[in-house]
Amino acid sequence: MYDPFYLDYYSIIKKYENIEELNYKKVLISGMGGSGIYGDYTKQILNDREIVVCKDYFLPKFIDKDWLTIFISYSGDTEETLNCMNEAINNGNKIIAISSGGEMEKIAKEKNLYYIKIDNNYPATRYTFPVILGIILSILDKKKYYELLEILKNYRERLKDLSIFVNDVKNPIMIYTDVKHEPVALALKMHLNEDAKWFSEYGIISEYNHHDLEGISKLNIDFILLKFNYYERIEYRINYMKDLLEMYGNNVLLFDLKYRNLMEELVLGTLSLRTFTLKLAERNNVDPYHSKNIAGLKAFLKNIK
Repeated sequence: MYDPFYLDYYSIIKKYENIEELNYKKVLISGMGGSGIYGDYTKQILNDREIVVCKDYFLPKFIDKDWLTIFISYSGDTEETLNCMNEAINNGNKIIAISSGGEMEKIAKEKNLYYIKIDNNYPATRYTFPVILGIILSILDKKKYYELLEILKNYRERLKDLSIFVNDVKNPIMIYTDVKHEPVALALKMHLNEDAKWFSEYGIISEYNHHDLEGISKLNIDFILLKFNYYERIEYRINYMKDLLEMYGNNVLLFDLKYRNLMEELVLGTLSLRTFTLKLAERNNVDPYHSKNIAGLKAFLKNIK
């Protein structure tokens, strides 16, 4: 079976060291699911510039020729992303396309676009993390790219083992974190949904404190609170939520994902989550790499002209 914990991400990402760095202060990143999440990570890591994440069939109207547009589709056949890329081509935008092949590669070659082809040997898009993040950072910010490489040296020794929580999971899961770590919560949701076939959602502190709290009682939901090096006011809110949830008799799991800085927490935190979701998939006796329902939707849409 494919084992993501034995991949040498450092060596894989090092291959993209000599990609030309492009100096853009306005960047749009388009993609869906495990491809689209790279925009969310980039937005937090490169918060010195304007990053817009597009997870739609259409580009925002304000995207003009001053914007660098990056389109990511692991398969190369994601219809929403292809639609946006064709729109950018018609608009005359500067375009970078990233895929393992498919229709995106075909269009990129026909239109002579800046195209980066990645290996197609990953079992699912979400397991390309952090490879495509390395490609994006090599293009947009070499300093951050080298910071990522440093994090990935001997990364396996620094992962947190979250598999100890697997037998505590009984119900659908609600995840909470702050906005800076939102990509990690989204990644956990994706892996729970797709690896373990387990329904989950996530909420952002402090925004969700302004409405979620009044809906809390004894619920048939398990709660995961992600623990990072938060701003102290966020820390107070997380602790209050934990106490409130437990007061009503809810099952609350605390995942300690604290590292030295935000970049480490985003990267190593995300990689650590696989120790939990893959073990949960094993407990549930499901194939973490086969997505029957998603494949069914794609087949359904393919027949609609």
